[in-house]
Amino acid sequence: MSTDVSFQQRCQEQEIAIARLMEECQALRGENADLHAQLEMARDPVAVTGVNRLEASLPAGPAAPATARAALTRWLSGHVPIEVLEDARLLASELVTNSIRHPDITEEASLRLAVQLSKGALRVEVRDPGIDGVVAAREPDRENGGGFGLHLVDMLATRWGVSRADGTHVWFEVDAAGATD
Repeated sequence: MSTDVSFQQRCQEQEIAIARLMEECQALRGENADLHAQLEMARDPVAVTGVNRLEASLPAGPAAPATARAALTRWLSGHVPIEVLEDARLLASELVTNSIRHPDITEEASLRLAVQLSKGALRVEVRDPGIDGVVAAREPDRENGGGFGLHLVDMLATRWGVSRADGTHVWFEVDAAGATD
């Protein structure tokens, strides 16, 4: 008798756990639906100008760098050489990390990721609403980590820059020779 009760109890507990997982899955799908829709719309090149562009909003929370990397991977895969994709993912991740770490923005704020592929050049821009702080390479902290991001951008990007109009916009460009617009 106690075996039947524990078996039934385990089945009910598993049903509850499955229901919770399904709810979480639906919530994640809902959270990412806008980004997926933007990515799907952006996959079609603009034939008239020869420019292929993606713009996406990212929540400014701890998942923002991973979300930016995933968006770049999905959008650029098959359109740029793998080395270009890897560099773009790394540098975008660094810029997004700086955006959520340094400016005075909250997790409720959103970042804007803009990616443009045109005539063999890839431009990535990260915009945040922060207006304070200096955007400059700092001495890397080899003991505790940190301070490497803009050094990497400086090493790997063809060029990069900062604009402080309406928040902070940090961008970089890389040579995307072999890209298919």
